[in-house]
Amino acid sequence: MIYFFTWNSEYLLKEYINWWKNLFIKKYWDFNLLYIKNISDLSENILIENITWSSFLSEKRLIIIDSLPISKWEKNKNITFLEDSILANINNISENNIVVFCSINPDKRSKLYKKLLKISKIKEFNIKSEFDIKKTIENKYKWKINNNAINTIIKYKSWNLNKIINELEKLFILNEIVNNDCIIKNIEPEIDESIFMFINDILNLKIKEWLNKLSNILQNINIYAFYNAFLSNIRNIIYIYVLKNKWLLNNKITEVLKLWKRWFIVQKNYQINLKDLSKLYISLINLDKQMKTGKLIWTREKDFICEFENILLKLSSILS
Repeated sequence: MIYFFTWNSEYLLKEYINWWKNLFIKKYWDFNLLYIKNISDLSENILIENITWSSFLSEKRLIIIDSLPISKWEKNKNITFLEDSILANINNISENNIVVFCSINPDKRSKLYKKLLKISKIKEFNIKSEFDIKKTIENKYKWKINNNAINTIIKYKSWNLNKIINELEKLFILNEIVNNDCIIKNIEPEIDESIFMFINDILNLKIKEWLNKLSNILQNINIYAFYNAFLSNIRNIIYIYVLKNKWLLNNKITEVLKLWKRWFIVQKNYQINLKDLSKLYISLINLDKQMKTGKLIWTREKDFICEFENILLKLSSILS
């Protein structure tokens, strides 16, 4: 019997695999279970032998193979070779063996992927939206976390369900119930979320808040990487202003700008207007140009940070 567990949620897939393992062990014992977590560590002969061999002493064997078919980001030639070997021997898999292929975001061009679509029992573990993530958290932690706290940790951890669950498990060690204040005090936002919060303060002219956030952000990311991410986000917000002025609907703006998980940015209102936001963007572009052409008076990283802060402070003080 061949199964194919797939799609985009590693957390949901792993939970289901653990449930399957426990059920199997209760019935057939753990020596009939083989979980291959890193297929690249196996030789071709050992791999094929394991999926085709059948024990006379047991009714069933469960073989779980992680990360096959190959993911669309994987470039490992050895894994591709092992895929081809499995494909050549897939019809020789014993009837007593339950072989489970597990792959997050598989490469749909893969020959093994196409073969499994035809011959395996497929189960998909898919997170399509923030609503799916919220539902998963609510089901797992009923009555232990409120709605505001769920919304906050989803944003803090950039919609990564694995990271969200890991952080919540730590909090539940010392807290019977997790509320929004608990999340804010104990969880550090991911860098991209920290940048978004920083931008939110800039555009709402909260000088003290964004200065504090900038200091914290630069402890975890290079100023130039941060600067480029900041510039990219400001550009998106300018596009949103422009498209809103053209009376485009919010969902259309989200689609045009490919905002996906950041769809809520379209619904945001800021104190800064389009004219002043454009001035800020031009000032930042000029700073970037000066840096790349060697026209800045100083070239050290801390001097660039100072120039960057001065642009933001000048804007904030004029508009406050």
